[in-house]
Amino acid sequence: MTQHATRAHAKLSASGAHRWMVCTPSANLEDKIEDRASNFALEGTAAHELSEIYLQRKFDKISKYEFAKKHHDFTEHTSFYNQDMEKYVKSYVDFVYERFNEMDKPHKLVLLEDRLDFSRWVPGGFGTGDVLIVAEGAIEVIDLKYGKGVRVDAHKNTQMMLYALGALDAYDMIYDINTVRMTIVQPRLDHISEYGLSAEELYAWADHMVKPLAKKAHVGGGELVAGKHCRFCKVKPTCEAWDMYRRKSAKEDFDVLTN
Repeated sequence: MTQHATRAHAKLSASGAHRWMVCTPSANLEDKIEDRASNFALEGTAAHELSEIYLQRKFDKISKYEFAKKHHDFTEHTSFYNQDMEKYVKSYVDFVYERFNEMDKPHKLVLLEDRLDFSRWVPGGFGTGDVLIVAEGAIEVIDLKYGKGVRVDAHKNTQMMLYALGALDAYDMIYDINTVRMTIVQPRLDHISEYGLSAEELYAWADHMVKPLAKKAHVGGGELVAGKHCRFCKVKPTCEAWDMYRRKSAKEDFDVLTN
């Protein structure tokens, strides 16, 4: 597989933070179960790879020749590639380029697939930001979501906030960051969601909410808590908390129908 597919993942991942910040034992339990990527996940990985190729060319990080070779290799060896993916990825790339040009600040730069380390607050915590735009006083993290099943909101999105935290920690001293913006782009749903806050607010959230919960989650402490966050949890089939939650929800639905 490609670099995207073989990339290392943190136990306390940003993508799983919506779960381990609520159900703190879940990360340790999930870590014991082998990952089995679905076709949806593999398709999303392919879309990210193609978008990176286009973004590298758009921002002159590779030559026309390098782009042509990478694009050809991708289309020839990626089973998920089709013209729809090409169209949706191009629309996402155009959005990123426009957003970069709209940022009217000096000394701005764009970083692609940048490793973002937030281990000051989350033990072993790191992730990879699809696109990071950094400029004097401001940063923006842009994330491609290729799925079309669920619309994803950027508002207080823990994955995006942790990515932004890693970016803030890396570039605050250089760029004196005051504002942070997080943007999720779902081209197949024609959906763009944004959320912004101050650097001070993001640091406060990290210090007072993330750090104590991550400390507990790292050692598997706390109680199992079931809810909507369990949707993609690998432990769900054998989890007693989920089973009780499911039974309770079914009973409540039945009571509503019979009253």
